[in-house]
Amino acid sequence: MLILRTGHEQLQLLEQISLEDSYILYGNMYLRTERSVVVTDSVQGEVTAIGSYLKGMPFHAFSLHVVEGDENYEVEPMLSYMKEVLNGSLSDGQKGVIALAEPLLTRVQIPNTIDTRTMHLMKLTDPEHLLPAGESRILELSEAQIVENMAAELGMISFRAEEVAEMPHIALFSEGGEPMAVAGFHVYDEAYVEIGNIGTSVHHRQKGLGTQISSDISRIGLEKSANVYLMVFTDNPAAMHVYEKLGFVTVSSYAFIEFLL
Repeated sequence: MLILRTGHEQLQLLEQISLEDSYILYGNMYLRTERSVVVTDSVQGEVTAIGSYLKGMPFHAFSLHVVEGDENYEVEPMLSYMKEVLNGSLSDGQKGVIALAEPLLTRVQIPNTIDTRTMHLMKLTDPEHLLPAGESRILELSEAQIVENMAAELGMISFRAEEVAEMPHIALFSEGGEPMAVAGFHVYDEAYVEIGNIGTSVHHRQKGLGTQISSDISRIGLEKSANVYLMVFTDNPAAMHVYEKLGFVTVSSYAFIEFLL
């Protein structure tokens, strides 16, 4: 049985999943209840799957958790139900992305799959490996365009301009005042933070700026929470190497499946 869950009910569902094993779904229900459409699937009163659709993303963003077991799970009925709930926001032929823990790939049946990428969830476990504080500085709200321009230049797929206003973002500048690298957050909460919107201008690569600004934003994150996370695609080994050097370790892996609705 498919049931739409309200904000309060979403928080109750957190008891059935863990942060690191269902990271994106957990964050949607814990921090983004106003933007999240959350649906549960149940058999005889027992929840078998939890899915969410996150509004306001630059793509159709779904996440899914399936409880432990041996049976396969068909996603199509839940997707159809979400189409009805969203009342026309989703239409056939559009592209969507479903994020789920990579071990679930063998059990979850997703229709019209186009491509699959793997993303690691990494946690800062050895902050003593961070670099000494650099010359980056926190951006004023009036400077938000700096991050937006960098996001457009680098094609940051999960960038939302609202995050620059809602959470600290920093930048490194050249002697002439040109922004060379930026970094910020996707999550900024006492329970945990997720650094993101990290990038170095194509004109300032190979100078160690990505490592420095990643270290600087991690230090700011530690001031907010002892739990500092990031997500990185595995087809970006250079970035993974930077994060590992700074004391991050992989704690779980997620599949990002692009498909046609």
